[in-house]
Amino acid sequence: MSDHGTITLVPSVHFSPTHRRRVRETIREAEPDLVAVELDESRFDRLEGNDSADLDELTRELPPPMAIAYSMLQTLQRTVVRLYGLDPEQTDMEAAIETAAERDTDVALIDEPIDEIVAALSRRLGPLTIPKTMLRMQSMGPEEYADQIEMLSLPFEEITSGDDVQPAIDHLRRLFPDIAAVMIDRRDRAMAGRLHALRSEGHDVVAVIGAGHHNGVQRRLDDLESRADEKQPSVPIRSTDRTVTRIQIE
Repeated sequence: MSDHGTITLVPSVHFSPTHRRRVRETIREAEPDLVAVELDESRFDRLEGNDSADLDELTRELPPPMAIAYSMLQTLQRTVVRLYGLDPEQTDMEAAIETAAERDTDVALIDEPIDEIVAALSRRLGPLTIPKTMLRMQSMGPEEYADQIEMLSLPFEEITSGDDVQPAIDHLRRLFPDIAAVMIDRRDRAMAGRLHALRSEGHDVVAVIGAGHHNGVQRRLDDLESRADEKQPSVPIRSTDRTVTRIQIE
């Protein structure tokens, strides 16, 4: 293994068949020694067990308000996906894991733990969230609304980079800055930090991430490249036999 590895980012729409094919093709062509996915250990375990977390299970794992919030987000996501005629049970992450198994390649889990994400989100949201959001919406002009409608009409298969969804990310950040700070910015930092740790250890990695994270992760990877003294995090690694090891990077 060389002293410095490489990162190939695959920006994806999670439930798109086109992007599932793109994920498989990129992994097969790049032949990395690790495939990184936008999952944490608990979500990986549920995915591998074909077990979608229900509210009772979440309540055991998370404080009840956080469990309810997460369950609502999950239900909303699945509803939107079905409205677009896509299958919420078939994702780019599954395609990445299956292709890694096909090549006998380990899988790196680079996203924040779901309980930490939901906890951070709950700390930022409060009774003034909805009134503030309504005021922001009222401040938007017709041209900005038109731009959003045009962007949302872009076919999934035409999304190839973070630039294609950046208007939506900017719109989300304007309307829901607290949500964007957790769901996008915090996770961008976490995923970039773990990818940089793997790269610093000499791994060649194909990383499958949502298109909305593409630009943020790439910027932070570029920034981390210039910081020799940056502390490196631990990265959970799963092998194809589903046993767990850890790469401890000091």
